[in-house]
Amino acid sequence: MALVIKSFCSGALCRAIKPELMLGRYSSTLQNVIPGNAVHNAEENVARNLSTKADVEENIKQFKKGNFETLPDPGLVEHFRARKQVVSNSLKEVTKEKDGYTLPHPIWLPDETHSVKITHKEPEGRMDVLAYYSIQAIRRTFDVFSGFTIGQRNETKWLRRVIFLETVAAVPGMVGAMYRHLASLRKMKRDHGWIHTLLEEAENERMHLMTALQVKKPSAFFRFCVLISQGVFVNFFTMSYLISPRFCHRFVGYLEEEAVKTYTMCLKDIDSGLLGSWATKPAPEIAIKYWKMHPESTMRDVILVIRADEAHHRLVNHTLSSLGPYEPNPYLPGQ
Repeated sequence: MALVIKSFCSGALCRAIKPELMLGRYSSTLQNVIPGNAVHNAEENVARNLSTKADVEENIKQFKKGNFETLPDPGLVEHFRARKQVVSNSLKEVTKEKDGYTLPHPIWLPDETHSVKITHKEPEGRMDVLAYYSIQAIRRTFDVFSGFTIGQRNETKWLRRVIFLETVAAVPGMVGAMYRHLASLRKMKRDHGWIHTLLEEAENERMHLMTALQVKKPSAFFRFCVLISQGVFVNFFTMSYLISPRFCHRFVGYLEEEAVKTYTMCLKDIDSGLLGSWATKPAPEIAIKYWKMHPESTMRDVILVIRADEAHHRLVNHTLSSLGPYEPNPYLPGQ
């Protein structure tokens, strides 16, 4: 053991900053005097402790005293420090919930939420045409069977529509991320940054759903319909992604175009009085925390930020559809 201490405390070793160098010399010495499990635990402790020269010196002192299990506060070690990330675009801020587990996502400013426009990307080629008309057929079918276009629109119809659509909208990002994750493992190649963007999109759509659920709890029959539709759509989208990821991202791009139209219509109904209660109805707490909204925000403000999210997904998916499968993703986490 004296040999171990002497080796561990040598001047050259104390001056070393690279963890891998210290760990290598420490491990080779320990193997001569300590069983395998103990070596593994000691290596793990050293790797976790190495951060600064002060940390190394403190560990040496504890080692001399025989305190092998003493570790510094992880919050003081550089690797474990939680940081606030700021995107280069000054209008957006990537945040992480202090008391939650949400992924980075854009935080929209008022001028951004009010400047969202209804846009359309003209189909280019047969694949785009198929994706566009598939979305048109799905929307018209859903409008009829949900009763949304029959009679006057009201809060019940809007909540039914929003909740149902968001259970579907959260599927593509997760399926795409899973496919690319498994492909990266199987082919042993980099993903080039697509996975994080797709996961962020999936969670963002799910948060739309969690927000709507604070206003209305669906019935058992509604939940059954969601179960059936999710089973059908997940299988359809998974098979489609296996065949043509380009088609799927264009499909989602056109789906988000329709989502922007839907939420724009919702805002018009709020302003016209058809859904007037949402102009003053307080925003759910989960929405205020997720989008960093003003504490006195209303449901109208929630619809504005959701529409901004959908417009963002519209742009992202049209962009990804136009890229090759191995081209780098131009969107950083939270962008």
